[in-house]
Formats: sequence, C-alpha cells, structure tokens
Amino acid sequence: MLTSTITATITTTGLSSLLTAPTAEEPINHKVKIFLPCHYDLSQVETCAPFLDRYGGVVFVYDWNVAKDTITDYYRRQYPDGWVKVVPFSLRNILDAIKNLDHRLYRYEDKRQQCNGSMLNDCGQPQQFASTSMTAASPIVPSNGSVNSVSSMGSFSSTSSSNYHIEARQQHQVVFLLTGSMNPDYGVFGLTQKRILDAIQEALPERVRAVNVIGHCMYGCASCSGVDHKVPLYFTRYFNKTLPYTAQDVFSIYTAPKGGLDSHSAHAVLVAPSCGGTSMLAQKPLIQLFHRLEQSGRWRFIWKMHPTSLHFDGYNTEDASGVEQTELENVKFILANFTVTQEEHTCLLPFMEAFDVIITDLHSSVPFIATYFTPKVILSYFNDADYGTPDRHQEFMDQLNTFVEPEELEGLLNNLPTPKGDPSFFHSQYGYVDGKEDLRFGNLAGWPTEQFEPSHPFQYRQSMAQIALEWKKIYRDTTEAYPDDTEGAKNALGFHDKFPLLQDEDEQDIPMTLPRVLPPERRAAGEELRIMSFNIWNGGLSGGQSLEQTAKAILASGADVVGLQECSTVIHANGRRQYMLPELMEHLPGWYYSDQKLRTVSTGPRNPWGIVSKFPIVSTTAHGFGVKIQLNNHCHPEIEPPFHGLAEEEYPPIELFHPSTNGSGRPFIRRPSTNMNTRFMYLFNCHLYYFPYQPFQLLKIPYQDQPFLKTAEEAIQSCIETRSAEMDVILNEIQKVAEQEPDVPIFLTGDFNEPSHLDWTPLAVMAGLQPMTVKWPMTHRAYKAGLVDLWRAYQPHYRRSSGSGAGNNSAPTSPTSPLSGSFQSNHNLSMMKDNVMINEKDRIAAQVIERPGYTWTVLKPELVVEDHYDRIDYIFGLNRESSPIALKEVAIKMGEEFCRSGEKNDKVLKPWPSDHRAVVATVLL
Repeated sequence: MLTSTITATITTTGLSSLLTAPTAEEPINHKVKIFLPCHYDLSQVETCAPFLDRYGGVVFVYDWNVAKDTITDYYRRQYPDGWVKVVPFSLRNILDAIKNLDHRLYRYEDKRQQCNGSMLNDCGQPQQFASTSMTAASPIVPSNGSVNSVSSMGSFSSTSSSNYHIEARQQHQVVFLLTGSMNPDYGVFGLTQKRILDAIQEALPERVRAVNVIGHCMYGCASCSGVDHKVPLYFTRYFNKTLPYTAQDVFSIYTAPKGGLDSHSAHAVLVAPSCGGTSMLAQKPLIQLFHRLEQSGRWRFIWKMHPTSLHFDGYNTEDASGVEQTELENVKFILANFTVTQEEHTCLLPFMEAFDVIITDLHSSVPFIATYFTPKVILSYFNDADYGTPDRHQEFMDQLNTFVEPEELEGLLNNLPTPKGDPSFFHSQYGYVDGKEDLRFGNLAGWPTEQFEPSHPFQYRQSMAQIALEWKKIYRDTTEAYPDDTEGAKNALGFHDKFPLLQDEDEQDIPMTLPRVLPPERRAAGEELRIMSFNIWNGGLSGGQSLEQTAKAILASGADVVGLQECSTVIHANGRRQYMLPELMEHLPGWYYSDQKLRTVSTGPRNPWGIVSKFPIVSTTAHGFGVKIQLNNHCHPEIEPPFHGLAEEEYPPIELFHPSTNGSGRPFIRRPSTNMNTRFMYLFNCHLYYFPYQPFQLLKIPYQDQPFLKTAEEAIQSCIETRSAEMDVILNEIQKVAEQEPDVPIFLTGDFNEPSHLDWTPLAVMAGLQPMTVKWPMTHRAYKAGLVDLWRAYQPHYRRSSGSGAGNNSAPTSPTSPLSGSFQSNHNLSMMKDNVMINEKDRIAAQVIERPGYTWTVLKPELVVEDHYDRIDYIFGLNRESSPIALKEVAIKMGEEFCRSGEKNDKVLKPWPSDHRAVVATVLL
C-alpha cells in the first residue's frame, strides 16, 4: 500500500545517508551581504536560500520577469523583518543598496517563542518542527521552528520583531550570486549579467568582493554545465531541517483521498517535468497517457511543475512551430485534471524522499537529485533532440529507466522495475551533505571574514555614471558578437525583449554650453547677476511656514532677480485664491515686483506667478510673460535719494511706466536720459500647466485619475496638447524682444511641470534613473529657439587630452538658431577625468547621472515607488554675440547641506518652505 511504501522510504533511504555523512570542520562566518539578481522564478530558491538566511541581503527582481510578483511576494513573506529586501533590478537600485552597506542590521535571538498549541501547515495538517539551538552571537536563520517561517505555516504568540534586538551597524562587502546559465548555447543572458556585475566589482573593489556563479541546477543540466563548484547547496536547508515542510507533510497534503477515486488503492507517483520544447510537457501523447492511466484508478500522478511553466504570460504563443502553444495547452490541462503541488513548495527534496516512483525528464538535474534517495524507481523521458546534452556517466544511467514513446512508459508502469541505485554516484560528484554548504562555498570563493574599512567615501553618482557607460559598452559589444540574441543582453540589463535600448542615442540633442568668462572686449563692463527660479508652493504657505520663511529663502540665496511660481494660496471656500506677492514684499524691503498681469486668474485653476527684483522693473511685455529690468540702479527712489553725488543730468534713465499696467507696487517717474552706461535685462517667467503630469502616467503612478501611458510618443503628444499653446506665446515674445533689442540679455525662468529632453536620455535609462527615453517637447522647443538650459550648460572642469590646457575655460556653446547668433558646437574632443580617457559625448551624457539636478519633489525619499524625482524647474539664457552671457556657477538650493539628489548644495535655511528646490545661477553680462 502507499502508506507503508512512503514510510519505508522516509526511514530507510536519504536520511540514513545524511546521518552517516562525515562532519566538516566548522568554517568561520563571512562578513558579506548577498546580492541576488533573481531573473528566473522560484526554482532557484533552494540554491540561494542558505546564503540569504545566514547573511541577509537584497533580491533584485527583473521587471520583465512574468513571475516578478510571485517572487517579490515570496521573499517578503519569507523575511518579514527586512533581513532580505526585495527591489526591482536596476543599476541605481544596486548602487543604492551598496551605499547603505553600513546600515546592515544584525538579528539576535532574545528568547525562543512558543507556539499556541499545535502548528498546522497551510493545508491544515499537523506540522512537527525540529528545535534548533542558537548562540547569542549567531545571526538568526529563518526556519520552520523560528518566527521567520512562511506566515501560512502557523501563528505565534507575538510578532517576529519582538524577538530580536538591533546590534551595532557594520560595513560588509557585497557578493553577487548568479544562477543564470553561462553557456552561450542557451543565450547570452548569463554571460551579459556576469559582465555587467563584474563592471560594478571593478569600479567598486572595496565594496564588492566577488561575482560568483552558483547556477540553479546540478549534474545533468546542460545549461548549468559551466558551474563546477560541486558544492550541493540545494541540500543545505533540507539537511538542517529548516524547510517549511517535510516528506511527511508531502504525504499528508498530496495523497489525501480525492473525490470519485479509490485513492487508497491508487499508487501515487511523482511527476517532475522540466519545461520547454523537449520536455514531457510539450508531448501531448504523453499527457494523454497520464490522464488515461489516472482515470483507470490504479495510478495517481502528483505533478511537481517547473515554476516557469506556471506563468502563462511567458509563453510565446506566436511561435511559428507551435511548440509553446502546445506546451501551454498541456499545462492548463494538467492543472485542470491532476493534483499539482503548490508553487511555494519549491524544494524537490521532500518530494523525492516521499515518493518511491519518480517520473522526470532526463535533460534536467532532477534524475541526478533523485539518486541521492536511491534505491528508487526513476523513470526518465529520454529526448535530447535539439538540446545540448551533457556527458553522462554510465554509473548514473544505470540507476535510471528511460523511455521515449508513451507505450514504453506504460509498459514500465504496468510492470514496475525493482528500485535500484545508491547515493555513491551522487557523493562521487558532490561529496557529502553536511548542512554547511554555504560556508564551505564562501571559503572556496575566498569571502572575507572581517568587515572592511573604506579608504574613501562612496562617490555614488560618479560611480553610477562610470558604470552606466561601461554597461553601454558591454551591451554594444555583446549584441555585436551575438546579433541573434539581443533580447538576452537586454534582459540582463533589466529591459524587456522589445525595449528600444540605446535606439535613439545618436539622435539626442547635446546640451548647449556657456563660457565661464566673457569675451575680452566685454569683461571690463561686465556685471555679475544672480538669477533664481523658485516655486514657492501655494503662496509660500502650504509648507506650514510663515511667508517670511519664503522671503528668507530668497534672501539667503543671494539672488538679484527671481522668477516665482505659485504666488497665490490654494482656492478658499469663496472660490478665490489670495495673491501673496504684495504681502511677500513686506519681507523684502526695497525690492520690486511684477504680477505679470496675472492677478485675474486667481479665481481659476491656474496659480499665478510673478517676478521680484532688487532692481527697478521698468516695463512688461504685451502678454505679461516678460519684464524689463534696469540693472545698474541699486537705489530705490521712493525711499532713497537717487545716486548720491551725481548731477541730475547724470542720473541713469528709466522708462516711464504706470502702476496699473506694471504692477511693481512702487510708482515713480524719472526723466529719460541718453546716458549710454545704462544696462537692462529681460526676465521672462512662466508656470506651465500641471495637469496631466505625463511622467507619472508613464510610470503608472496614480495621480488625479490620469490614464496611464505606455509610450514616449503618447507622452509627447499629451504634453503638446497641455502646454504648447502657452509655450508658443512665450517663445514668440522672446523672439520679438530679441529682434527689437539685440543688445539686451534675455533669460527665462519657470516651472514647466515637464522634465527636460536633456535628462530622459538613453544613458539615464541604462542607469535606472528614467523608465524610457523621451524627447520632452517644451524644453526641446526652448532648445530649438536657442535658449541655453543653464543647469545643463554648466560643465565642471576636465582636462582636455588634446593639449588645450586645463586653463581653457571655453566650452561648446550652441547650435545655430534664429536667436543665438553664429556660435557653433564642437563635440569631437576627448577628455580626461580621473586619468581615464572618455569621449566628449559620453562625458556630457554622464552629467545627467552625475548631476541630475532634481528640483521636485523634496517631500519624499528619492527611491519611493509612489513618487519620482525630476528636474522641472529651469533657468534659460539666450546667448548671442550681441549680448553674450558667461556662466559662473549654478546650483540647486534647498535647506540641506547636501540635497538628497546628491549635488553639492549650499546650506540655505531650515525648514525649507516649499515642495520644490530652487535653481540659482550666477551669470556675467
């Protein structure tokens, strides 16, 4: 009968060999943190679990993986206390985890927790747990007797967090464990994955100790044939009795009577197929045979499916051969007509121990694993067609009974062979199992046993840029060497098969730049001016601070002229906003302001903007987007005598204006003069419409019921519909002023509510900063109009390899445009950074990563999934030969010593009153 057969199997086979295995010397625990890029499914759990249990770490899940939700949910429930974190795979997330190495937490057991009565497994069966002893100095290893078990296996008298206390923070080195195939015959995914992670190790040798390939299978798996460490990692938790289920549980759960069948007389057989076109799952005649035999009442087949086969989205049903469609249909048929094991019961070993007859594919490691529990009846489907068959030892084949046709399998089942074999062949290949395989592997790989002391700070964004450039090179090299498997290379980098990775790289606009000094003939008369763009958040009051705090932020920045956005409060109960600029001016004594003719919109959905200036505002453009400012008049005539010591005729002229049209709030009239020393500038300022917000739509972040978008083209079209009309008016006004007054410098500040086309670049996508390349249209229109984005224009010093000298402060300026004069770009120079030669175009592209310049939002951490940092606040300048601009410095300002986006940030003040950072640029005119 089935019961006696299984009981005999449990007590006389695998466990006896385990108990007689030689005892290895206790290795030293290693000071590492495991980083596991989980590209596959739950089939790799057991190989990796011993390392994660002992050392903790991070599981990185690929977004393209159809099993990503299953994997994420599994690991989060296995490690509810955060001992193992689960995050999406990207370069940014990897480096963020490395950056936080010194925040590693040790878990120590205070006391054993007692169960409330008997434990029940997830099928309601009694569950027995082995007691394990722990020393106070050992990291807790999750087990079926600890609070870190799968929650469905029972309930405890208190939560897991109450059982542990936190010890000192220590710095550990990272070890990447790879389970993918290194055999290019099965695709370049594994090789590409190893190369890109090797690039991280080479860039950060102090922090990343090793990139080790452990594979996902054992002997007999052709794809893992390159893994030769011969350490039976798959058996560690089984030996230590720390699996959340046992062979007895398998018997209780999966062989219970089934309605309409005389299960007590049916012989239970484990069927553990592989997957793919050469597996049993793709052979419809075999599936039909299994069904007919089960219907006879003599057999009951328990299917332990390969996890990959259970994810229907992973099948290519458009495959011309039809093989995957057939396999999918067979899998659905099995699920509907047979007993299938639960996906979370990932480990095969309790099943191997429990069943006396096992049917499996030969071209996997399952037959070999089964030999550990011999004598058994192992029936293997022999189909190696189109499959890279590994060399198999005769000692191994002698323990199997192979078949090809359904008739052969039926004959074997009707006349069951005598159980045969013994574990000696297993031991000859992998040695003995002792439950310390993870430690032995660490010793073989040379993992450190002491924590490390970094010799220099972690240059987070600089390292990200360097590695992203290397990843780009690896991708180019790999796809050139393996043109038929570009999908595998993309997958290794974290992208879907059809993702247009680097596709538009050659079409990207190169940022226009500015010199750091004025032309020699202009320097003597040059003036330094500090310009600020600042969204003050609903009239400066939504941050919970007084309006004076907003004024302090402006004054502390040292700005001379400021383009402000959101100058009114939220809409009150009366349906109106309160315009706050007049009140703000009370905290900016002696300053001027213009409401830009926008007070009337205080009753609608738009929040008005405005300009404040230390210098007199003398006129406003027709549509109110621009104001003309007289720069060399620091005195304020309504409160001070004008220009002490000067004769009346020497007084610098100022245009006549009227308070009703200008809105500066300080009426005065001065006689015009012909003095040629008078200097003016134009400042244009805007706040483009905020809704819909297309980055959130692309990232699928819910925001005011906006529909999600899938493509860059959809996002661009939505932006054009939302903001282009207003942007056209602004650019037309700028062009008109530029033509009428060619000698007057022109600047544009604003909150565009749209990222820059210079930021969502292929390299930023490669680094994981942005989801896709998007040529955002508003900044692209400004670029085409010759307006220089001052944040992107500022380039830190590099040494030119061409011998031009480090003292050369000139830089590429802008492409020709109707407004920019004859300045031309030269982007063919090579540069030296940290003694490494880099292409000029790569250097500029890397700036997007090194200096992202995020301005919104400041309210949440950078990596939270329900938000997304971006640069949507800008200062632009129109650089012309007739009115040249030099850029001395530019900064992102907030009330922090270093803002969260990583840029150097002068300490302004705390608390910061807005949800935006401010942009401040110092220019020479």
